[in-house]
Amino acid sequence: MSITERELDVTVEGSKLDAGVAIPSDPRGVVLLLHGLPSINPPEPGDLGYPGFAQLAAAEGWLAVWGDMRAVRASEGFFSMEGWVRDATEFVRIARSLEEARSLPFAFVGSSAGGAVGTEVVARGTQVDALALLAAPASWISFAGDPATALQMVQLQAGMALAPESIADPEAWAAEYEVVTTERSIGKIDVPTLIMHGDVDEVVPVEHAYRLKEAAPDARLEIVSGAPHQLRRHEVATRLLFDWLGEVLA
Repeated sequence: MSITERELDVTVEGSKLDAGVAIPSDPRGVVLLLHGLPSINPPEPGDLGYPGFAQLAAAEGWLAVWGDMRAVRASEGFFSMEGWVRDATEFVRIARSLEEARSLPFAFVGSSAGGAVGTEVVARGTQVDALALLAAPASWISFAGDPATALQMVQLQAGMALAPESIADPEAWAAEYEVVTTERSIGKIDVPTLIMHGDVDEVVPVEHAYRLKEAAPDARLEIVSGAPHQLRRHEVATRLLFDWLGEVLA
């Protein structure tokens, strides 16, 4: 199977976002791969990031689109949860508009905070055929306290730029976390949904997966034994993901 990779031209509200696609010779469907909160720490050896995740998906026959939302890595703009929702909505539109993607089934695959964003995007009416959540938080852990402290954490630990108005008034910025919350929005989803979590997740405790399952009883729950937070790098987890996609998008 041959795989073609290319960059995508994505601009949202004047900010150019880094994005790309990996296209197999005969795609069976489309997957949009969305990241979580970044870290200022260097990537672990051998970590090819989301472009590598897209290559892995393409090798399984999926046309795989990845995108870095505003303020992440090379993407421009200022971070906010509602801004990320708008970015992810545009990524879906761009992915669906690709000539090779037309008429193909479409799945949204969100990791960690990307799962919360993806759930909110679908809950607001963006049409997809399946939703997969990899280590998604049911509610926000690090951002549930003092808004000023949360803002500082985003700047220092995630390395993301914030708008001057958010720095001046973090209350309104932090309030968006109460809206873009997976546990709150997953009950509005009416497409096949996968909740996957590692039982040794060191970032988002596995209990969050059970809370999401309680909020969405029809969703499929997969707890991966021995898997950490980055499920995209865990062979058993990715095998479960791709097999599930094959089932629900057949």
